[in-house]
Amino acid sequence: MEISKAFLSGILAGLAVAVPLGAIGVLLLKEGVQHGIRRAWTAAAGVAAADVVYCTVAVLFGAVTAPVVTGLAPWPAVVGGLALVGIAARGLVRGLSSTAAPAAPDRSPGPRRRFTAFLALTMINPATLVYFAAITTGLGTVSQTRATSTAFIVGVGLASVAWQILLVAVGSTLKTHTGRGAQRVTVLVGNAVVGVLGLLIVTGAVL
Repeated sequence: MEISKAFLSGILAGLAVAVPLGAIGVLLLKEGVQHGIRRAWTAAAGVAAADVVYCTVAVLFGAVTAPVVTGLAPWPAVVGGLALVGIAARGLVRGLSSTAAPAAPDRSPGPRRRFTAFLALTMINPATLVYFAAITTGLGTVSQTRATSTAFIVGVGLASVAWQILLVAVGSTLKTHTGRGAQRVTVLVGNAVVGVLGLLIVTGAVL
C-alpha cells in the first residue's frame, strides 16, 4: 500500500513540475513543429531524464543539496535564462533567413545530441531539485524504504516523459496539418516566447 501511495505521489509531483508551460515546454512544441515526433521525441526524453536525475538526488540527498543550490542563487537562473535567450536568438535568425528559401532536408542534430542538449538545458536550472527536495521532505513516507523511494522516482519519470512527449506530439500535429507558412510563423513565435521567458528569468534573478 505504501508503495502504491509513493508511486501516485510521484505521478502527481511529476505532473506538477512538468505541466506549467515554461520555456522548455515551448521549445518542445517548437521541436515537434520543426522536426515531427519521430525526430523530436528524444528532446522530450532529455527533459524527463533531467527531472528523474533531480528527483533521485532529492530523494537521496535532498536535505543536504537543497541549501547548497539555494546558496548559488542567482547564478543558475542567470545562466539558464541567458542560454534560453541565445537559443531563441539563433532560432529567430535561422527562421527569418529561411523565409524565402525552399524547403530543405532536416539536418538538425541527431537523436543523441538532441537528448543531451535538452538534458543539459533543463539541468541548468536546479530549481527542480529544490522543488523535489521540498516534496520529499513533506512526504516523509517517500524515503522510508528503497521500494517507496523507487516507486516515487518511477512515478515522477513516467509523468514527466508522458507530458513532454505530449507537447512534442502537439507540435508534430501542427506540422502535419498546417502549411509551411504557418509552421514558420509558429516557430518564430515560439522562439520569441522563449526569448522573452529567458529575459524574464534573468531579470527576475538579478532584481
